[in-house]
Amino acid sequence: MSNFFSPADGYDKLEDIRENRVKMGLGIGIHLSDQHLIFKKGQFVIITGHDNVGKTAWVLWYYCVLSIKYGLTWDIYSAENSLTSLQRDIMSFLSGKQLNRMSEKELARSFETMNQYFKFIRNDEQYTATELLKIAATTKSDGLLIDPFNALVSVGGNKHEADYATCGEIRIFCHKTKKSVYVNTHLVTEAARKVYPKDHDLAGHLMPPNKSDIEGGQKFANRCDDFICLHRLTQHDTRKTFTEVHVRKVKDTITGGSVTLLDRPLIFKMWDYSRFECGEQNPLAMPSLTENTNLLKSFANESNFEF
Repeated sequence: MSNFFSPADGYDKLEDIRENRVKMGLGIGIHLSDQHLIFKKGQFVIITGHDNVGKTAWVLWYYCVLSIKYGLTWDIYSAENSLTSLQRDIMSFLSGKQLNRMSEKELARSFETMNQYFKFIRNDEQYTATELLKIAATTKSDGLLIDPFNALVSVGGNKHEADYATCGEIRIFCHKTKKSVYVNTHLVTEAARKVYPKDHDLAGHLMPPNKSDIEGGQKFANRCDDFICLHRLTQHDTRKTFTEVHVRKVKDTITGGSVTLLDRPLIFKMWDYSRFECGEQNPLAMPSLTENTNLLKSFANESNFEF
């Protein structure tokens, strides 16, 4: 096989662009969010944010919406969360209520639905990126969550070069398998010192981090397709339940999505630890979820949803 693309490679896609036939990515059905936040196959997405802002919980909720709306499936590797805590959050998002408020029937149904869309990779041992991607390659899932990046065993002596190599490996995996990989990451210590100035109405509260604040530096933003920063004012009296979604990078805007303005992140408000709303809309309870709405109707008689 030649190392070069043939002269004709890519022409059909260019013609699709010219004719406005490009297939767009998948939104969650909320106009405000869908201008910026788009799922695309084969994407390498970096997610970062301060500790304790609920990065994993928000990502799992986002996956739940995409699962119910489009039937997407996921492999989850979360080294810092127990299987039970992951299952609890997913089942709460799917049913719209906390587990201790579910009936026995609801619990069984939400457990069954969760297992239809989610597979959990064992976290009682560590993996290199190569090992983890090989595991993910054996499934038919649409996406993989690596949570967090620094849980992966680094190969080689130079951490900087090893991180670059791992990012490159993930990109190739996404390209070849068309699976999307989302990677949760931590921040450098300096990011925790960046607070709003004294003359700001949020004086003293942590500022949302930038791409370069990620542990390991700007190289992650350079290598990924999309970059999302999640932020929450955990010590604010009235805004502690608001998750800010700052879309910092969208590499390919032709298929949808765009960065959010510097001071205008998407706001997702959590209610009762069981649902997020954006613009006062809960996409898991919206009538527009027609593709797989029968799965949700099974909860109708005993949940908060209306159909």
